[in-house]
Order: sequence, then C-alpha cells, then structure tokens
Amino acid sequence: MADFKPRNILLIGATGNIGRFITRSIVSARGDFDRVAILTSAPAAGSEKEKFINEELKPKNVEIIVGDISNEEDVLKAYKGIDTVIFALGRGAILPQIPLIKLAASPGSSIKWIFPSEYGTDIKYGPSSAGEPTHQGKLKVRAYIEEDEEIKKSGLKYTYVVTGPYPEMFLRGDSEYTGGWDVKSKKANLLEKDNKISFTTMK
Repeated sequence: MADFKPRNILLIGATGNIGRFITRSIVSARGDFDRVAILTSAPAAGSEKEKFINEELKPKNVEIIVGDISNEEDVLKAYKGIDTVIFALGRGAILPQIPLIKLAASPGSSIKWIFPSEYGTDIKYGPSSAGEPTHQGKLKVRAYIEEDEEIKKSGLKYTYVVTGPYPEMFLRGDSEYTGGWDVKSKKANLLEKDNKISFTTMK
C-alpha cells in the first residue's frame, strides 16, 4: 500500500452539497488519474445537477455512470476497474454505505482504498455526538470497517477525512457571528478569544 497511487477514482454522492466540491477538486487534477467516474441517479431535466454534470464533468472526461446505490448490480458495474472510492453521501444515506463497502471488499474487487462519508465534526471525540443520529450512523460505519473480519481479510484500506464544520452551511457573509464592521449600523462585532473552534471552507 505504501507504493499505491490512486489511478481510477469513483465518487459516490458526487453532485451533493459537499460532494460537488470534492468532485471539482478531483476534476481539477484530472491529468493525474487514468479514470474519474461518478455513480449517480439520473438527473432531472433542467436541474442544477444536470447542469453540473453537463457543464463541469463531461467536458473534463468524467465518466457518468447512472445507477442506484441500493442495486447491487449497478454498484458492481460502477466498481469495475476502480481502485479508489470516495463516498460523499448525505445524512440520509450514511448507513447504506455499509453494503457498498462490503461489495468494495468482496473477493475479486479491484478496490484498494475507500474514503467513507465523514467531512464534519470528529464524531469519535465530540461529547454531543451521542445525541446526533447522523454521528451515530457514522460511528456504526466506522465500527463495521474496523471490526468486520471480511474487511480485514480483504486488505481494504480506509481514510476518515474529518474537517470540522463548514461555515458556509450556517453563516451568511453578513452574520454578526463572523465578526467585523457593520458600517450601516455603526457597529463593530468583536469576537471573544475564548471558546475557539476550527472551520474548513468548502472551496
């Protein structure tokens, strides 16, 4: 694994809120990979998803594989020849990753490395995680990856990408919580130095 370099990438959840930014980053380095593909459901005509696919992905030679993540045949078709899978599934599709990961580790699979859907708070150490259904789902996915005997036998490698919160999701540019000067109201919003928190921007 030390000498392994991803060459054939599949993104699942590539057109979502977070997945779109991950996909753009991968596409910006398109020349470093032999294949870049996404597994996605068929986009509605005229939708933002269709526009993203047609204007940003297809011109960059990204393979668009239309399928259903709950359909084993569709998933196996998408996995063929892939060595690295990046999951960027939303809150409602955290636990459905487990059968997808199981297929990635199945005998004969070409997949060597996966990135499960994380991209947020460090769920393992956040005391508030106990009350977050999404965090509990992510913990179940981690437990499956780390404890399942078939996963261990397969040699499938995994990486959890923990970014901290994305401020774009809940802070507007004019929010008082971002600090700064409000010239119109003749106010200055000064933030206290205590209770520090780290963020990661989507871009």
